[in-house]
Amino acid sequence: MRYLLCPGQGSQKPGFLKPWIENESFASLIGQYSEITGLDLIQLGTEATAEEIAETSITQPLIVAASIASARTIFVDQISSHFDAVVGHSVGEFAAAALSGVLTDEQALTLVSARAQAMQKAAEEIETGMAAAIGQDLAELERSLGDLQIANYNGANQYVVAGTKTDLTAFIENPPAGFRIIPLSVSGAFHTSFMNPASESLQEIFESVKPNDPEITVFSNRDGRPVTTGEDFVASLLKQVSSPVRWDQCMESMQEQSKFAELAPSGVLSNLVKKTISNAEIYALKSPDESIDFRQ
Repeated sequence: MRYLLCPGQGSQKPGFLKPWIENESFASLIGQYSEITGLDLIQLGTEATAEEIAETSITQPLIVAASIASARTIFVDQISSHFDAVVGHSVGEFAAAALSGVLTDEQALTLVSARAQAMQKAAEEIETGMAAAIGQDLAELERSLGDLQIANYNGANQYVVAGTKTDLTAFIENPPAGFRIIPLSVSGAFHTSFMNPASESLQEIFESVKPNDPEITVFSNRDGRPVTTGEDFVASLLKQVSSPVRWDQCMESMQEQSKFAELAPSGVLSNLVKKTISNAEIYALKSPDESIDFRQ
């Protein structure tokens, strides 16, 4: 099997677009995507600081635009001729929607821009945050949460917990046995009930979209299973705003001894796959000069 991976929020780094914009086709696409999102994506991906591109309203469109453009640049013909399945992590699901044919590039970027703004607004209503929890005993983690919620099940014994700053501080100071807790530089408790206001505000624009059924297999973060209709996938994209990301279940659906290509900004998902899936052949794409061919 051949899998195309679309990274999520937190995968970005300052200047990550520099090797990409040297490619004329990529630069042209990012210019088009800048007009759709209303952001100067080239400047943000080459010159902006880590703090600037960590802002949710910027990070999400930037990552999705980079992923789509890197796929369109390297795999210039139909994605389905190179890959058997495409899967995105969190906001990366919007890139997956475009590359699987469920949405057009413009639809995906329009929706993710609206999502990013709505989630940023919801995060500003109450002081919340997130922290990575690394450890093996999920039951022990769940017993220790209190009012916190698990926002991400990333596999490889990696989880993300979220809630109010007060609750997070107490959790960090008194971690569950066997767990290492790492505060994350994010502005809100994403993928939790704290994002319910964002989901409600996005319902109208999501329901106005006319999706297509996927051209290749696409997995949902909802449960790690393939989605068969475009309407179902768009509905799951809306639901995921305030629901946990089940990347662990997505990886459970992937076959061993398979090929994986991770789009820009790559690295995070490649590492998770390496730790979880046996005999995986992994390509973390770092520039448009990658000379790989996934066609059978």
